[in-house]
Amino acid sequence: MAVQYAKTYIDRAVDANDLFTLYDVIRVLDSERDLAEPLRLFLRLWEWTGSTRSGVWQYYENVRIADFDEIATMMDRYNLTEIATRYRAGMECWEEPRYCDDLDAWIEANESMLEEIAMRLIEPHREQLYPTTN
Repeated sequence: MAVQYAKTYIDRAVDANDLFTLYDVIRVLDSERDLAEPLRLFLRLWEWTGSTRSGVWQYYENVRIADFDEIATMMDRYNLTEIATRYRAGMECWEEPRYCDDLDAWIEANESMLEEIAMRLIEPHREQLYPTTN
């Protein structure tokens, strides 16, 4: 049986800008549905921005090169130019964690902007998160 989330649950999370709940919902549904690319980009962006807790270098240590390239390309496609530049820069410095300190600081300093962008990626596609009728 496919996972379904109530429309009211989705709407409340979107209206409250509850990115943690939305991340969980989208992550689960992404494994079951063919979601729009902006929703998949949201997942990757949120994983990257959340990695500063223990150092963004750990994100780069674990991301597959093919996934990294795909994510950077998606960022370009959605005109997230500054974010894409920062994202790519992390791949150049991650092997020496202290060189990622500036990137960690940038992500933390731009948290509000990154949250706004995350919501802009989700909002136009929220209906894809609603229950489906079979």
